[in-house]
Parts: sequence; structure tokens; C-alpha cells
Amino acid sequence: MMILYYLSGLLFLNFSFFILILGLYFLMLKFSMFIQWEIYSFNSMNLIMYLYFDWMTLIFIFTVLLISSMIMFYCIEYMSHDLNFNRFFYLVFLFILSMIFMIISPNCMSILLGWDGLGLISYCLVIFYQNFYSYNCGMLTFLMNRIGDVMIIMSLLFMSMYGSWNFLNYNKMNFLIIFLIILASFTKSAQFPFSSWLPAAMAAPTPVSSLVHSSTLVTAGIYLLIRFNYIIYKSNFLMYIMFSGLLTMLMAGFSAIFEFDMKKIIAFSTLSQLGLMMMIYSMKFYELCFFHLIIHAMFKSMMFMCSGVIIHSVLNYQDIRFLGKILNYMPLTSMMLMISNFSLCGLPFMSGFFSKDMILETMFMIKFNFFIYILLLVATFLTVSYSIRLVYYLMKKNLNFFPLMKINDLKIMNYSMLILMFMSIMFGLILNWYIFMNIEYIFLLKEEKNLILLLCIISLFFTLFMMKNFFFSKKKFIYYFFGKMYFMYNLNNLILYLFLFFGKFYLHLFDKGWSEYLFKNYFIYYLKLLNLKLDFNFLILIMLIMLLMMIYMILII
Repeated sequence: MMILYYLSGLLFLNFSFFILILGLYFLMLKFSMFIQWEIYSFNSMNLIMYLYFDWMTLIFIFTVLLISSMIMFYCIEYMSHDLNFNRFFYLVFLFILSMIFMIISPNCMSILLGWDGLGLISYCLVIFYQNFYSYNCGMLTFLMNRIGDVMIIMSLLFMSMYGSWNFLNYNKMNFLIIFLIILASFTKSAQFPFSSWLPAAMAAPTPVSSLVHSSTLVTAGIYLLIRFNYIIYKSNFLMYIMFSGLLTMLMAGFSAIFEFDMKKIIAFSTLSQLGLMMMIYSMKFYELCFFHLIIHAMFKSMMFMCSGVIIHSVLNYQDIRFLGKILNYMPLTSMMLMISNFSLCGLPFMSGFFSKDMILETMFMIKFNFFIYILLLVATFLTVSYSIRLVYYLMKKNLNFFPLMKINDLKIMNYSMLILMFMSIMFGLILNWYIFMNIEYIFLLKEEKNLILLLCIISLFFTLFMMKNFFFSKKKFIYYFFGKMYFMYNLNNLILYLFLFFGKFYLHLFDKGWSEYLFKNYFIYYLKLLNLKLDFNFLILIMLIMLLMMIYMILII
């Protein structure tokens, strides 16, 4: 059965590079394609499937397929011991198809199919290991995402009043529709206050975390906003998007500093970068947001895969306090982890540098509140800080694991990351040439230009100081407040309970209450009272009366 992983990996890899060449061709010619496929037609009733291809669609599909191919190769070794690897393969395959279906849809109805497919299959993948912790995390993930699904369904109902679900046809929309779409994208991209499901979804197997939390599920919300950019940019919700993104960045940064679970640290890192994407989107730079989305997907998926190799080698332990001196045992994995970490921090001339540096410098050029400016610098400071902390624990600290364990690099899992490693180093430069044509339009003071580099150096020393200082130990209140996402885990119950309680209340009050009493029981009671027997002759009489009334109305008109 492992041949399926291998063949699908080869298929995705070949197809992804074909899509990349096509995407760059579309980008150079500023070309886009709108396809209308009539699936079924009967009299005046048409069932039509709409597809939309432009350079953004194609480059995003390339990213999804490339990462999927690497993960398929990775699973050959990672899932080899698992009893249910067949089930896992089909779930991952369906997940990738749902994402691609969502990407190419310009129609809100077909977007909903891909959107719901992502939500349902992600639930199946989070509960894959079938224990109480996985079930709880899966249920939290699913219910949080259902809020967004309901928002999309409500926006569909409002859009049907306009007469079309193709959002490409619209120049403007009702503010309520825009608000519902923004809320839906916030739940899927785990923005504040819907952030708590993202770390909980780490209960899934590591290949799933690598795929879901780099290029597919969590980026679906941002991709939806990018697709609706010309409508949302005319609305008054940009300030709301900006503050939500900023709060998410800060919350994720602080939480990552006080977390000890390796996968959750990387999940908080993803959350922080999603906040950054939302923030740059709210400044009306949607192309720059998309640029960072693609680059981030490359190095973050590699970072998750590196954590999977380490976890696989140390009997599934994820606590970084047990690990140390990994560099001596797993040099190749350590090198790849360091490359992805450097790219995340925005080290000059790695892929991440081209997107992060451009984002920060673009924000420095814009006139906006000085308080937001400071918070943005703090969020950047925290990004470097938690990255260095993770590396410090894994590389510098002593190994507190079983001394007789054989810890070493794993061939297939490491080799499957080589293309992603190349992308984490070079792809930012290539995309920068193509998308922004290498035109320099940022003009800053020398002090502002050096500020980002200075911030990274200060962050390095702050992290080393934090490691040694007792004030930051977990006995303090600061750990409980910042390390637990501002107590958001405790608010989960409240957010979900209110929605579920309202559903139950509505079911008992209306569905099984007043509607039963007023409609069904009411009609039955009065039919019995009038002793009307619904026989065949009676039905014919009713139909004749209705026909005569229609003829009379036509004659009057």
C-alpha cells in the first residue's frame, strides 16, 4: 500500500512544476481565464460549474501540490508503522482535492463545498489517533470552523438576493455580506478571538500538521479575503482586520515563548505569521500578503517536517525540555530546522527575508498610528525570540532523554525535505523578481532601515537572558496569562457553549415546540373538527376551484 504514497507524491510533484510554469506565464502576460462548464441542462434549468484561473490561483495550487508531494514521500516512513495508513492516505488525498477545489472557485456555492470539505476532513485527521485528547481537540477545531461555515451559508443567502453567487460579477456589496465573509475567514485562519483551535489541532499526525498549518486550511481564510479584495477594500472593516491581526500576532508570540510542546511552538509561530498577513492585507497590499503566504508555506511546512523527524526518533516525546544536543545526533535534520528558522526570522537573503523585510518596510512608509508601529516591532521582536528559544533548547541544552536511545536522521523523511529546503532559500528571490519586477519603491531613513536588524540582535540577547532569569519561570502569573493565550482556552467553553445552547434552545422552543403546535397539530385538529375526509373527489374539487380562480384572475388582468 505504501506504493500509493510514492506514486501520488510523484504525480503531485510533476504536476506542481507544470502549474508553476503556467502560473509564471499568466503572471508575465497579466492573463486570467474564466471557464464556465455546463454540467447538466434540462429545459431552462442549468447546472453550471465555474472555474477561475489567474497567476495567484496557479501559484497557490503549485505551492499546495509541491508541499503535498513532499508530505506523501515523508509519510512512506512516518506512517509505515501505523495500522490505519490506508485511511490516512485517502483522507489526505481528499483534503488536498478540497483545497484545490476551493482555490479555483469564483463562485461562493462551490467555494462552500471546498470550504466544508476542508472542515470535515480536518476533523477526521485531528481525531486520527483516537484518544480522548484527540477527540476534544477535534471537536474544538470542528465547532470553531462551523461558525465560519454558517457565516458563509448566511452570506450565500444574502447574495442570492442580488441574483448571482459569482463574486467576480460584483463591484460592491452590502456591508453585512462583507462582515460575514470576514468573520468566516477569521475562523478558518484562526484570528482573534477564534485562535484557540489552531494549537489544539496539533493532536493530528505531524504530516497533517505540516500540510494543514502551512499551506491549506489556515491559509484558506486569507485566500478568501484576497479573492474578495476589491470589494472589502471599499468597506469600513479594514481597521477591524488590522487590530485583529495585530492582537493575534502579539498573543501567539507571547504564547510561543512560554510553551514547551515543540509542535505547539511552531503552531503559535504559524498563528503569528497569519496575523502579520492579515495586518499587511488591511493596509491594502494584498499582493504582498499573498507573496508572504507562499513563502511562509514553504519554510513552515519544512519546520513541521523537521519536528516530525525528531518526534519520530524520540518515542513520540514532544516536550523540548527532554531534548538537547540534537545537532550531534541528527545533523541533517538540525541543518534543515535552522534554515527554516532563519527564514522565519527574516535572516538576510533567505526566502523569508524578501517577504518579511518588504512587509515591515512597507508598513514603516505608511502614515499610521505610532502605537500600532510599536506593537508591530514588539511582535517582530517576539518572532525572533521564540525561534531562538526553540533552537537553544534543541541544540544547546543537555539531552535529558533515555541515554540508550538510538537517535539518528531518517533517510526518506529527510530527503523528502530537500526541495522545500531549496525553496526556503531561493524561492523568495525568484518570486520577488516575478511579482514585483525587482522595482525599488521603498525609501527609508538609514536608522529605520537598520532598526529591523538591530531588533533581531536585541531579541537574541533578551532570549538568552530570559533563559537564565527566574522571573520568567512557570511559577509566575506571567506564565499563566501569556502562556495560555490570555486565558482563551477557558473562554472556549463560553464561545462554543453559547452557540450550542442557542441551537438547543431553538430546537426545543420552535422546532419541537411552537411550530409543532401552530402548524401540524393545529391543522390536524381543525380537519378533525370539520370532519373533512381527504378523499380523491375532495382533492379534485379543490383543484377545480383553484383553476377557476386562476382563469378569473387572468381575465381580470
